[in-house]
Amino acid sequence: MTFATKADLKTQVLDFMARSELTGNVDDFITLAESRLNRELDAVETDTTLTGVVDSRRIDISALSIVEPIALLLAETGCDEVLLTPKPDGTFPYIDSSGRPRYWAIDGTNIDFDRPLDGAYPFRLRYVQRFSLANDASTNWLLTNYPDVYLAAVVTWGFIFIKAKEDTSFYKAILDDALPSIKRVISRSKQSVLTVDPMLQRIGHRVRGNNWANGAWW
Repeated sequence: MTFATKADLKTQVLDFMARSELTGNVDDFITLAESRLNRELDAVETDTTLTGVVDSRRIDISALSIVEPIALLLAETGCDEVLLTPKPDGTFPYIDSSGRPRYWAIDGTNIDFDRPLDGAYPFRLRYVQRFSLANDASTNWLLTNYPDVYLAAVVTWGFIFIKAKEDTSFYKAILDDALPSIKRVISRSKQSVLTVDPMLQRIGHRVRGNNWANGAWW
C-alpha cells in the first residue's frame, strides 16, 4: 500500500470501501475528515526540502499546506545552513542579475527571492502546517507519519455518506482510539521547538494576525 500523496489516499479509500463508483465523492470525504482532524489536533511544525530553479526568483509551494512560514535556510551539501532574511512581500528591491539570494517573501503560493538564482540551490523550509491536502500531489506530516489515521478519518465519512452504520462505527472507533496518542506526540514535539531569531518571531506574530490564504505576509 502507498500513501505518499493525496492521490494515493484517494485510491486506498476506494479500495477499502470497495466502492469504485464513489470516485467523484472522495475529495469531499477528505475535506470533511480534515475538518475533524484540524479540530482535534494542534498544528504541527515541520520541515520540507525545496530546490531552486536556475534563473528564476520563485519556488512553487502550492502543494504545501502552510499556515505560517517560520524560516527558510539555504542548505548546501557539505556547508553550514544559511538563514535567509524574510521580508514582507513587495518591500525589497529586485536585482536583475542571477546570484545567491539574500531576501525572501511569500507571494501567493510562491517563495519570492530578491534575485533570480544562479544555481539549483537546496533549501529547507520550516513552517506551521495544518492538515489540508490541496491537490493530488500534496502530502503532509500526518499523512506521512500516520496514514492509518488519515485513512480511517476519510473512510468514516465515506461510510456515513452511503449510510453504512456498522462500517462507520468500525472505522470511527479506529480513529477515536488513535487520536489521543497523536495528540501526545504533537504535544511532546512542541516542548522541544527550535529557537527562532527574534526578527522571525516578530514577523511570525504579524502572520498570525492576518489572512495567509490571501498571500499576505505582514
